Amino acid sequence: MSRWFRFNVWLHRWASLVATLPFLVLCVTGIVLIFHEEIDAALGVVPVNTAPTQARLSECMENVAKEFPSERVLSVGLDPEAHPGIFLVVLGKPEATGFDDAKLVFYDLGTGQRLGDSDPTKTFTGTILRLHAEWFLGPVGRLLGALIGLLTVASLLSGLVIYAPYAKKIAFGVIRKKSARLTQLDLHNFIGAIILGWALVVSATGFLLGFSQVAFGIWQYSDLAAIRTEFAKETPVNVLAPGAPVVRVISELESRAPEGWGVRSVIFPGTDFTTPRHYGVIMGGSEGLDAKLLDVTLVDGETGAVVRKIEMPAYLQSVYVAEPLHFGNYGGLWLKLFWSLCSLLTLFITANGAWLFFDRRRVQKLNLEVPS
Repeated sequence: MSRWFRFNVWLHRWASLVATLPFLVLCVTGIVLIFHEEIDAALGVVPVNTAPTQARLSECMENVAKEFPSERVLSVGLDPEAHPGIFLVVLGKPEATGFDDAKLVFYDLGTGQRLGDSDPTKTFTGTILRLHAEWFLGPVGRLLGALIGLLTVASLLSGLVIYAPYAKKIAFGVIRKKSARLTQLDLHNFIGAIILGWALVVSATGFLLGFSQVAFGIWQYSDLAAIRTEFAKETPVNVLAPGAPVVRVISELESRAPEGWGVRSVIFPGTDFTTPRHYGVIMGGSEGLDAKLLDVTLVDGETGAVVRKIEMPAYLQSVYVAEPLHFGNYGGLWLKLFWSLCSLLTLFITANGAWLFFDRRRVQKLNLEVPS
C-alpha cells in the first residue's frame, strides 16, 4: 500500500471512530428535525389556519398592542409556504435587543385574532434542535458540531480513496457471505457509496451551520457596524412605536416587489440586527433559491422611506442557504422522506463501521493468543 493510501486508512478509521457516538445522535435528532413543521403542527405548537383569507395586518398589530402592552415587538413574519394564513410576532421585554429570551405569538391573518403563543426553546422540536445544533452548550456547542461535521467530511473523502481499489476487484452491489465480517464490510462499502453525495452535502452544510453565530457576529461587527456609523447622526425612533407602522412598511415593499416575491420578515429598529432608526425587511421569492436567499432592504422607521438594499456577504448567504439544505427543506414531503431514508442508512453504516473496527481488534487479539 502506498503512503497516501495508508494515511487515508488511518484517517478514515480514527475520524469515523471519534465521530461515531455524536454522529449517531445527530442522525436520530436530524430525522426528527426534518419533520419539525409537521410535528409542531400535530402538537399544536404552531397553529394551523385551514382557511387563510386576505391579510388583516392592521387588526393583528392592534391586538398585539392591546394584549401585550408591556412588551415590544422585535420582529414579525409571514411564511405563506410553511404557515399559510399565520402572522408570526416575536415579542421581548421593552429593553430587549436580542432574540434569546423572545416569545413567539401567532395571529390569524383572516380575523386578526390571536391563535396561540409558544417559547420556541421549550417545545419538543426546540429542545431537539438545541441538542442537534449546540449540544445544550450554546455557541461552544455549535463549534463542536462544526468539528463533528469536519470529521465526517474527512471520513467520507478518505473512505472514497479506500473504496477506489476495492471497486476494481468487487462488482458494485455484490455482498459476499463467506463470513459475517465480509458481509458487513460489503454492506458498509455498498451503502456508503450510494449515500456518499448526500452525506457530503449534509456534513458540509452542518459544518457551515456550526459557524452560523460566528458568521453573524462577523457581519454585526463589520458590515452592520459600518451601516450604523453611516446613520449615527440620525435620530433614533421610538422602538416601542416607530413612526412608520410596520403594516405600511410591508404594504409599500410588497407593492414594489417582483411577481412571486413578498415580505417574509421585518426586524424592528433597535435590535442586534438593525440600526436604532431603521427596519430590516427580508424579502423572498416563492420558488427555488429565491425563497432561501437573504434579500434585505433598509427602511426608515420614522418616515417609511426605502433607504437602500443591504448586500449580504457571500459567507452569510451560504450559511442561510445551508439550513434548509441540511434538513431537506427544499422539495416538500418526498424530499423529506428521502432525507430520512438516507439518515437511516447513515445510522447503519456508522454503527456497522464501529463494529468492523472492534471486530478487527478482537480477531487480532485472538491471533496473538493462538500459540505458534
